[in-house]
Amino acid sequence: MQNELKQFFRSNSILFRLIAVNLAVFLVINIFRLFLFLFDLTDYLDTVTGFLGVSSNLNILAQRPWTIVTYAFLHLGIFHFVFNMIMLFVGGKLFSDFIGHKQLIATYFLGGLVGAVFFVGAFNAFPVFEDIKFDALAIAASASVLSIFIAVAVYAPNFKIPLLLIGPVKLKYIAIFIVVVDIISISRGNPGGHIAHLGGAFWGFIYATLLQKRIDP
Repeated sequence: MQNELKQFFRSNSILFRLIAVNLAVFLVINIFRLFLFLFDLTDYLDTVTGFLGVSSNLNILAQRPWTIVTYAFLHLGIFHFVFNMIMLFVGGKLFSDFIGHKQLIATYFLGGLVGAVFFVGAFNAFPVFEDIKFDALAIAASASVLSIFIAVAVYAPNFKIPLLLIGPVKLKYIAIFIVVVDIISISRGNPGGHIAHLGGAFWGFIYATLLQKRIDP
């Protein structure tokens, strides 16, 4: 593991660059948030996240179209960031080995895009979100990361990875577990996040299915 990590940090691969960009944005945003806190300017915190996060408000989204990309690099919480980067590292390594480096970055961006479409579409379509659809915001790389992981799980479903305290588990079972958890969690909190995750998973499934038919969109 130690040697593999050393090689990864020296590789300057697309996966390394994706993680590096996420890390850079995470550090810059959180240092800026600390600056606002120290100078008692916390009222501007929402302005920062709103400028980069994707809004379910169609009027705001029309004014900030770049957010369908930037939201997939924006993390505020340390645990959310670390978990997503671990998932991106594991899924990205497997994706690069089985499918390819060039397709990795396309899947990251397109998975994030489809996740944003699911999020915005759901919040404007379902009555349950009527009271919050004008203020809801989606952030983080989860949709992009999940699109990569689901794609490789569909492409190589029987490949096994070792899980702590469990042992080797096939990718298809891990993918099914993740998707099911997201589905049942929609009504239990952070519905926008879980819906965006499912959008990313949907794109990963479609993309890998097309690849298996020798179609690369």
